[in-house]
Amino acid sequence: MEIRVLGTAAGGGFPQWNCLCENCSNARTRSHGLVPRLQSSLAVRVDDEPWHLINASPDIGQQIERFLHPFDFGSNNTKRKSPIASVALTNADLDHCLGLFTLREGSELRVIAPDGVRSSLIRDLQIDAVLGPYNGIRWGFTSDDWAPLDPCGLEIRAIPVKHAQPPRYDQHTASDAPLRCHGVGYQIRRRGYPGVAGVFPDVGWIDNDLLSILHECDIVLFDGTFWSDDEMMQQGFSTRSARDMGHIPMTGSGGSIEALSRLTETSIYFIHINNTNPVLRPDSAERDTLVSFGMHLAEDGMNIIWGPRIGPTITLP
Repeated sequence: MEIRVLGTAAGGGFPQWNCLCENCSNARTRSHGLVPRLQSSLAVRVDDEPWHLINASPDIGQQIERFLHPFDFGSNNTKRKSPIASVALTNADLDHCLGLFTLREGSELRVIAPDGVRSSLIRDLQIDAVLGPYNGIRWGFTSDDWAPLDPCGLEIRAIPVKHAQPPRYDQHTASDAPLRCHGVGYQIRRRGYPGVAGVFPDVGWIDNDLLSILHECDIVLFDGTFWSDDEMMQQGFSTRSARDMGHIPMTGSGGSIEALSRLTETSIYFIHINNTNPVLRPDSAERDTLVSFGMHLAEDGMNIIWGPRIGPTITLP
């Protein structure tokens, strides 16, 4: 099983096009070790089979060209082809689903999503109506048990995320929101092989149930959106806290670093990192704190491969 990190930034990317915060300004000039990051998305496959995406970011076209090498697949006589077999969505946020529109020029697209996510995309974003005249979407629902993702033994399991919120564009969820699932993380494995990966880019709360799930994983790619709960307020970008936005902060009471430090046998890599997060700076005290806990930031282009009898091998770009 192979996982390739296509992007590690939160919505808007890094630097964010309209932002003059210190991090974004330094990333534009490559100062303090900061480099641009594409928006959060992952790809997984077995052997040399086509890829399955976990979220389709607005940067998906660039990510495919840079990291997935689309013309390595199929016959050289084929003038157009896609390396993408399916997309599994964790939620309906725009930074996780707008790439579906970019993929419209391929064949029919298989999209796996929980009921609340599918409802938001169909009813409010009108995705079926828009993509129908192009390739169209073949919907699949998530399962809380292991379910096949391809014929080669790749399996996926959806883990509902507590306090998951519908996207801001969804105007119809006030009455049915408690009845629907608006956010999940995924466990991924190859049947009969060692190794389980966890992908959780949007998490508002960590409880003992979630910790038990994460404990089953060899490696977890986890929500690193904000360093502190009041990060956006302190920098003058919002009146809402990290938790108000559905993201557990990395630090503070009940923060993710403290909670995940209990997973002593699991490698922790943070993804979906907001442009305001000071941990982005390699020379920052925040990065030193992260490293002191044995945790890391994921990097665009990072590759994770499981062999038939060994744990994950991680290659940085």
